[in-house]
Amino acid sequence: MITVTGITMLVTLITPCGVNGQRRGQEEAPSQRWSPISIGIYVGYDNQPSGEVAGAQMRIPVLPSGTVELISGANITFLNQLKEYQFNLEAVYTTGATAGGLYVGGGLAWRNTMFGSDLTAGRRTVRGYSVVTGLKTGGIAGTPFSPQLEIRWTFLKETALNPRVISLGVNVPLWGAGPRRSDLSGR
Repeated sequence: MITVTGITMLVTLITPCGVNGQRRGQEEAPSQRWSPISIGIYVGYDNQPSGEVAGAQMRIPVLPSGTVELISGANITFLNQLKEYQFNLEAVYTTGATAGGLYVGGGLAWRNTMFGSDLTAGRRTVRGYSVVTGLKTGGIAGTPFSPQLEIRWTFLKETALNPRVISLGVNVPLWGAGPRRSDLSGR
């Protein structure tokens, strides 16, 4: 009789725990969506060599929230009878993540141009570092287009050329924020 009573008590204690996990309407913790990678274009002005700039970039979130991003970008500075090319790889911290906000960061830079006054010397690529700050917004009026205003200072080694670019651009996410798994479980 003791074994039947013991088994009955054990089943009574265990059963509510097993049933509790199968109740309908139980709240599930919302899953974190990973911020999407975005690509963009920008135009601006480079005041050190005094020329217009056009470029493209890719913003890759490092954290799911998107507060830390890697920005990989390339641009062309159009000068009189010369084009200068620059590539940047920077890490930035954004105050508003995908909703937009201020961002600040820095990274590496490479610039390819003809340095000095001797035009027969040929082109070469010089390495340096960059500091960037800007303001980006979330999508405008329900669209995926996210404008940005940015200032970038580049400090190159082996030369006195330190380009400072101010630019206006627009970014577009490569994918939208899809539904959460918790949204799909109610179906």
